[in-house]
Amino acid sequence: MSAIDTSQHAKDEKEVDGKNLAELEDPLLSFDGDEAGQFMRSVNSQSVIHQATEIDYKALARKLDKRLIPILFFTYALQCIDKSCLGYASVFILSKDLGLKGKQYSWLSSLFYFGYLICEYPTTLLSQKFPLGRFIGLAIVAWGGVLIATAGAHNLAGMAVLRFILGGFESLITPTFILIVKRIVLYTKEQVLRTGAWAAANGFGSMVGGIIAFGMGHVNTGISGWKVSVSLTGPARQSCSVLVFLLLPPSPMHAKFLTESERVLAVHRIRSNNTGILNRHLKWSQVREALNPFEDPQGLLLFLVIFCNEVLNGGFGAFGTLTIKSFGFNSLQSTLIYIPQGFINMICILFGGWLAQKIPNGRIYVSIGMLVPTFIGLLLQIVLPRSNVAGLLTGVYLFPPFATCLFICLSLPGVNSSGYIERITLSSYAFVGYALGNISGPFMVKTGETPAYRSVFVADIICIALQAVFLVILRIYYVRENRRRDKLFAEGQVQNSPDDEFADKTDLQLPGFRYVCCEYAIWLTISGWSSEGTDPDYVD
Repeated sequence: MSAIDTSQHAKDEKEVDGKNLAELEDPLLSFDGDEAGQFMRSVNSQSVIHQATEIDYKALARKLDKRLIPILFFTYALQCIDKSCLGYASVFILSKDLGLKGKQYSWLSSLFYFGYLICEYPTTLLSQKFPLGRFIGLAIVAWGGVLIATAGAHNLAGMAVLRFILGGFESLITPTFILIVKRIVLYTKEQVLRTGAWAAANGFGSMVGGIIAFGMGHVNTGISGWKVSVSLTGPARQSCSVLVFLLLPPSPMHAKFLTESERVLAVHRIRSNNTGILNRHLKWSQVREALNPFEDPQGLLLFLVIFCNEVLNGGFGAFGTLTIKSFGFNSLQSTLIYIPQGFINMICILFGGWLAQKIPNGRIYVSIGMLVPTFIGLLLQIVLPRSNVAGLLTGVYLFPPFATCLFICLSLPGVNSSGYIERITLSSYAFVGYALGNISGPFMVKTGETPAYRSVFVADIICIALQAVFLVILRIYYVRENRRRDKLFAEGQVQNSPDDEFADKTDLQLPGFRYVCCEYAIWLTISGWSSEGTDPDYVD
């Protein structure tokens, strides 16, 4: 063998040993196949799978949780601190510093989500092409820099541009976190609890933002407290970016903190969900299928549910502290009183995620149930006199549970769709509703109305009722579709073959696919695949 051949052979061995998955070629898979399939065929996977026990899988789940959940939680908390800063700043002298009048504060709040709306789908598609941890880490560096720059804004135009750019950078965080949980969490039924574990940072960030704002309200340096707040939180984000850049893997196959055997076991468990893991090729047929409600109505229904949910967030999230101030409190008191709302939010999201995992077929039921306390809280704001401050504050503290519905619904594309591009398109479709709802919410406020913010509360009650209706329709769709597929199976229709598991097909292309959150979600029973090592509680 020549020196050139020897060098080339050594290079090839190094690439295979290093699991350079983007370049691994597998004759058994098409070019568009899932990378997990390429990985499983590049190693001695069957030997590892046959020797594994349930204890090994539980230890692997704990190892993944210890690495991923803290990173996702604290990164998301920093995002929520940023968004809460504007709400807390509104009770101080933000409007005076920027010369805001009339609806200009509403526009300032909404412009963040215009940036989010425009950038969310492109950035999610880009995350498909690059190492996810590094991509998110660099975005956080830029995000922190823009946040620091907001301290220098002195008028509406300057702040509006910066808020728009911030929305663009932050649009990457939540959608990619949803994808990470889907790619790495072992069982479908575990995903909603893991999503809740990091999404609870929404309330944590609100609490921390409130504490920072309350502290800054006591600082007398000649600089506005909101400017000091953003100057401190910006560098914190940039510090966080280093951890994300170095420690966040894009998939189990790329997780260097796992041994090769652990990577095999992670992929083996995830493939039992029949939703794929990672594919880097853009498939327009999957985009069209996800966006066409006549083919797959779940995208439109999730859009409508989340739009209605975020009208609440856009209204109360931006005007929450101002609502409390309208009860007769001053700026510092309003900030302090609002802080427990973040704690309640955090507990509700954690409890809702746990409950959705424990109750069979319970995700949509839990989502509807979590809207009830918010409905009561909004009703109290309408029916109680302004003199009943205790009752009004009770209503405010009943608001947070509605956020649980958001995160449960955001987890649905990860478990009720197959095909990588279809899944991220459905997720992005839902986030369009997220952005549009947050854009619309602040404009529900009528300037000078009495009692204050009554129009917001009425609009929010209507949105809660609509959410419940859309959720019921979504569940009916899942149930009917599963029954239709079960009927075809009973009539002798051939279900999925083993070759389909990493073929990156959509749920409409897989007759054996069953939707969770409803009856009949018994994928493995009818698929003909081996049930060894798979989730015995797949019915969610």
